[in-house]
Amino acid sequence: MDDFLSTKVLGEGKSLHIASLSREAIIECEAEHLGFDGFFVFEMFDLPDIKGINILGKVASFDAGIQLANLLSGMTPDQDCLKQRVPAVP
Repeated sequence: MDDFLSTKVLGEGKSLHIASLSREAIIECEAEHLGFDGFFVFEMFDLPDIKGINILGKVASFDAGIQLANLLSGMTPDQDCLKQRVPAVP
């Protein structure tokens, strides 16, 4: 894991992340079909009997990763940094 866009602690040794991952981590998770660059959504386990990650998906772009991170943090649309860059559709 190199660049983290977001981390959300879920409790009980689990957390959700949006971050880049190493080639080795992607291969270990058998997710090569997603490619090796970009940002991934994954859960991390740090439990006595389970340690590791489970890749849930990949965000379409850096901006999509930022938007998903904002949504996960509970940011309201008025606080959304992308709102000023992309006009709302009426």
